Amino acid sequence: MARRAAQQDRRPGLGTLLPQGIARARPLHRWVRAALLLFITVSALDAVRLVLTGPGLGFGDRDYELLLVVLETATVAVLALRSSWTWLPLAALLVLLHPQTNPGSYMVVIPLVLAFTAYGAALPGLAAAVGAFLVWQTSWAVNVSVVGPQFLWSYVPLTLVLLLPGLVLRALSAQQELDRVEIAAGQERTAHALEQQRLELARELHDIVAHDLTLIAMQARSGAYSRDPETMKEALDVVGDSSRAALKDLRRLLGIMRVEPGAGLAQDSSAAAAVDTGRGLEEVAAALREVGFRTDTRVRGDLARIPEGVRPTVQRVLQEGATNIMKHAPARTSCVLAVQVDEADVVVEVHNAAGPGSGPGLPASGYGLLGLRERVQLLGGELAAGPADGGWRVGARIPLGPAAV
Repeated sequence: MARRAAQQDRRPGLGTLLPQGIARARPLHRWVRAALLLFITVSALDAVRLVLTGPGLGFGDRDYELLLVVLETATVAVLALRSSWTWLPLAALLVLLHPQTNPGSYMVVIPLVLAFTAYGAALPGLAAAVGAFLVWQTSWAVNVSVVGPQFLWSYVPLTLVLLLPGLVLRALSAQQELDRVEIAAGQERTAHALEQQRLELARELHDIVAHDLTLIAMQARSGAYSRDPETMKEALDVVGDSSRAALKDLRRLLGIMRVEPGAGLAQDSSAAAAVDTGRGLEEVAAALREVGFRTDTRVRGDLARIPEGVRPTVQRVLQEGATNIMKHAPARTSCVLAVQVDEADVVVEVHNAAGPGSGPGLPASGYGLLGLRERVQLLGGELAAGPADGGWRVGARIPLGPAAV
């Protein structure tokens, strides 16, 4: 909403000259309202005293003068509390005044009312109040024979002078409100962008380290319980290779963050490397075999048809599925890694014969599947993970078309 309001304010025409929202009513500050109410209360009490016990207001009719005091009080009170409706009591007051007195004799309350109405009333209410005032001036100047109609023109500049301070403050207030809305919208966009970057960074860090650290943990456990030097050597080799791979990926991620701070992390850090899906599939399968899982790979369709923007996510699905197998499935479990390229989609599946929790297991954060689902959905695809055929299946379907670009 805030963004749309700011855009509307930039449209050509009058909106480029006047701040958006200038036509609506704006409440007076509470201290201004209190001052107006105090002023009119004191003035009304003094006027009533003059009417009842003193010489009066100079009109010669006590009831008429009391009615003037009531309307004057009502005008200022409505101005303080609901400025858009000030024109109603003001018009009644001016009708009652005409033609008993000239405009100059009432140039205390009425200018005050006009000035504050110019600031606080909605434009229709302001127009009605100004119209009533101008009609009063015109009718008095025309009907009083001792003063010619040219007397009217001396009040037109005076009316503009009375309105000008309120109109200027009104425009400044509207501009300040618009600025606050734009600042709030900018802060909201910044917070959203930072949140997206934080989530993307969390996904990247998980994708980079989770698979390799799981391999390290599995091999460290295997080496600790083995007395066979050859087995221990193989475990240490895997630990070394996985550590170097994790370190390389972390350095690549840090390089992207430093060199391209404005690009964000939405472009997967592996995308720049033009991931080879076939080789990535074999690497994940080899990692599973190294820790004792019987692994079968299945490929259907032309892997070269997978867009470069989709390949990193396909690789992440394979890695996340393999990581879950290493964490939760018992050793020597049979598993299948499959990639199928259809006419419009690529389907990736990782399936193991025993479901998570059936083996000794490693602690799971749950962030892996959550981040993977977000990554797949960004490409217009869908991810499913759950029990299947007595085991556990992680599968994703990702479009090859424009939604994936």
